[in-house]
Amino acid sequence: MGVSLVVILPLFWIGVTCQVPGYSINVASSVSVQEGLCVSIPCTFTAEGVSTFTNAIGLWIRTDTNPWHIVASNDESRPGEKPNFHLTGNPDTGNCSLTITDARRGDEETYYFRYENRKDSTKSYSYTSAKHNKPRITVTDLTEEPVISDLGTVIAGVEKTVTCSPPGNCPATSLTFQWRKSNVPDIWRENSPAITFTPSLDDNGTTITCEMTNSKGTTTQRTIRLNVYSPPNITITWEINGKQNNKPDPIRVDEGSSMILKCSVQSDLEVNVTWTDGKNKVLQHGSGKELKLQLYNITTNQTGVYTCSAMNEHLTRSTNISVTVQYLFIIVNISITSSKGGVLPVSQQVPIDPAETLTLACRVDGYPTVRVVWIKGEFRTNISTVSNSGASAMVNVTSSMADVYRCLAWNEIGFKEQWIRVGTKQESTAQPVTDSVSLRDIAIGLMCGLSVSVLIIILYTLITRKKLSMNKKYVKAEEPPANVEPSKDVIYVNINASHSKPQVQRVMGRSM
Repeated sequence: MGVSLVVILPLFWIGVTCQVPGYSINVASSVSVQEGLCVSIPCTFTAEGVSTFTNAIGLWIRTDTNPWHIVASNDESRPGEKPNFHLTGNPDTGNCSLTITDARRGDEETYYFRYENRKDSTKSYSYTSAKHNKPRITVTDLTEEPVISDLGTVIAGVEKTVTCSPPGNCPATSLTFQWRKSNVPDIWRENSPAITFTPSLDDNGTTITCEMTNSKGTTTQRTIRLNVYSPPNITITWEINGKQNNKPDPIRVDEGSSMILKCSVQSDLEVNVTWTDGKNKVLQHGSGKELKLQLYNITTNQTGVYTCSAMNEHLTRSTNISVTVQYLFIIVNISITSSKGGVLPVSQQVPIDPAETLTLACRVDGYPTVRVVWIKGEFRTNISTVSNSGASAMVNVTSSMADVYRCLAWNEIGFKEQWIRVGTKQESTAQPVTDSVSLRDIAIGLMCGLSVSVLIIILYTLITRKKLSMNKKYVKAEEPPANVEPSKDVIYVNINASHSKPQVQRVMGRSM
């Protein structure tokens, strides 16, 4: 019996307390964690000479209890009794890692790992041998400071979120947080590990402090200093045809002109600058403090909003300005509609029947505000005005009103006209008029007439002088006798000899 007992006892302890070939574990023998914080304990094992399994069970057990005090498990039928102990490793891959969160004084103890084979319990094994490490957990006072997330570049007016967390990225189950700010007298924010705020330039140089407190009331803190940068300040200036223009937005520029839009950026940070149009098409881009957009021979298609944007990885700032291209209106359409129905072809000679009424419509397009009017001779008959563009005017013409009709359109930039002549069918066969008489035509006619008159006077003077030079006698005209009624047939002519003209006194019927 004694021999048998000696043989049985060693067999009994195999797999219980003794190291068996094929079973090993790699884990720290001592672990320290501060109260309220967490710790991850890496662990790997082999069993049955292998490190991969199927449906393996892993248990972490506290050593000072009997029966077993399982603190962490992947077996749903035997869950861990400590909610802050977690078997984070996967036993099927030979991983037995253990994580302790929200460490407390009562967690101090030695723990060991047990592997179980669901199909063959004889292959299960507890790693309790003296040659196997069994981690001893020690919980110390809280002294470590919390961790504040990196704020990156802080810009005034740009929202920022900052977080405060326990060291080691532990879940803060029993920890509380509050925030202080150096320019705020009391607690700034509380009961939140993360806060969102919008810094201002007044916050530059101030400090933010996160206070972390565990369930025992021990507090640690960490402080950071804010360096707040000014956001980019964008100013748009412009030149039109080489001259600086300070007119307010919107910019008004004549069609065909050239213009330079200059975007100036004041910023403490490096920024990229772009010019875009109203369709977000990039027209110009660069970096630095200034970017010019040059527009040459401007057309009406370039009317719109132009935006200058300054951007970097932290923010984007934009300023825009409106550009309005002013252009001479263009008469785009004159239409003629007959009361008999239908639209007549447009020409400068338009016949009309006695019983017919023609509607003349003139539509123009332009900017600034366009006025348009039909004129019959010298009299205005109708007018229509609109804002910006798209003006039109109409007039009804009967045969009794046959005449030349002019469509006149104008704005503050210029003037244009187009005319047609409405006449009866007999009149329409006559020579077409060329246009209303202009002031220039009248002036030319007057000059021609005046020139002809001057030539006639000069010729007459030359001929008269030649005839008078042939007379050799100079006669002084008598004055009519006093108190004598001159005869009706008598004509007295005084001719001044100093002008070398003949002195003649002639009485009807006789010479003197």
